[in-house]
This record gives sequence, C-alpha cells and structure tokens, in this order.
Amino acid sequence: YMDISNKDIWRDDKKYCIICEKENKESGIQIMNNFICEECVQRMNIIDVSSDEYENVKNKLMKAIASRISNLKDSD
Repeated sequence: YMDISNKDIWRDDKKYCIICEKENKESGIQIMNNFICEECVQRMNIIDVSSDEYENVKNKLMKAIASRISNLKDSD
C-alpha cells in the first residue's frame, strides 16, 4: 500500500507564468502552450510602453513564443 498525497499526483501539471514565473493557483490565459497568470494579464493591460517593465514583459513573451515556434519548425 502506497500513501499518495494530492500534491504528488498533480506535481507534473503545475503551470508557471512565463512573466512572473510563479506557480499558478488561479486562472490565466494560455498562448501557444505558454501560460500567463491573471495577475500578469491585468498588469500588462495598464503597463506604460516606455517603462523597463514593458521591455521585460515583451522580452519574456518573445523568448517563450520564439522557442515554441522553433520547436514547431524542428518537428516538421
């Protein structure tokens, strides 16, 4: 008999936000197999495009999407 907790069962299904990199506990959006938590989605809606934070978010998005696109090309 093995004692398996819920934590063990769901370990592989954890989602991490590609912006804040925190584990998701709530809702969010999925873009090309990348997850963005609701908190970051809300922040992105009000972010100033001339800020360093905007550049940081933009770079994280581009990196995540670019790696996904290159993975798709590799599988052709």
